[in-house]
Amino acid sequence: MCDPKPIFAPGKGRKMRIVVLFSGGASAVPFMLGSDLFEVVGAISSSKSASGIEKLKRLGIPVEVADIKDFYAGRPIRDMNVRKEYEERLIRVIREKGWEPDIIACSGYMYVLTERFLKEFPDRVLNVHPADLSIVEGGRRKYTGLHAVRDQIEAGEKETRSTIHLMNEVPDHGPIIVVSGPLPVEGRSPEEQQALMKEKCDGPAYRMALELIARGMVAVDCKKNVYVLKDGRWVKGHIRMGEEG
Repeated sequence: MCDPKPIFAPGKGRKMRIVVLFSGGASAVPFMLGSDLFEVVGAISSSKSASGIEKLKRLGIPVEVADIKDFYAGRPIRDMNVRKEYEERLIRVIREKGWEPDIIACSGYMYVLTERFLKEFPDRVLNVHPADLSIVEGGRRKYTGLHAVRDQIEAGEKETRSTIHLMNEVPDHGPIIVVSGPLPVEGRSPEEQQALMKEKCDGPAYRMALELIARGMVAVDCKKNVYVLKDGRWVKGHIRMGEEG
């Protein structure tokens, strides 16, 4: 059997618990606050100089720093064996703090997560990407990678969207949960467009994804297909904001 299973089952008498991983400003986190359904119980920064550290502390969120460059100590940052060791540290921090997350939410976390971390939290690690990952060309997702916003503008796209997806070991290729509403380009530079997307696309899409998950309305089957609960039945596919009906 390969029936879809909810990512989170409500009715536990508590809010869904979220731990955030970030490397910079953690811009999506304010959109995760103030819900009756979920709460951010802690956060880990991969950089000791991340601007999000003080911001999240001011929001009352416990923050731990696990500086990845210090951990690598001059070793190649792409060495994935060292990455697994680093992720053991992340897992240890989460355990020692007693955060017990239902969801790991990456908000500008800039490093690939390996199988070690993903298996610790199966089908529970979310990420936001500044492009519509449902756009496919030649059998592949068209706008992946660090320069996705620039690539969209250079390709002549008139609007951009953000995607909330489950992470897997291939960056920007995990199952899609929510695609945000559109933000017209309107002559902005890639940097200007991406900065505005954080408020207009990333944050709202993240909040919707978390609300759906916290209500028990998002499920995954054994083949990593995503389903959304509609009219009492599981429907395969993701949500596009503004087109839910």
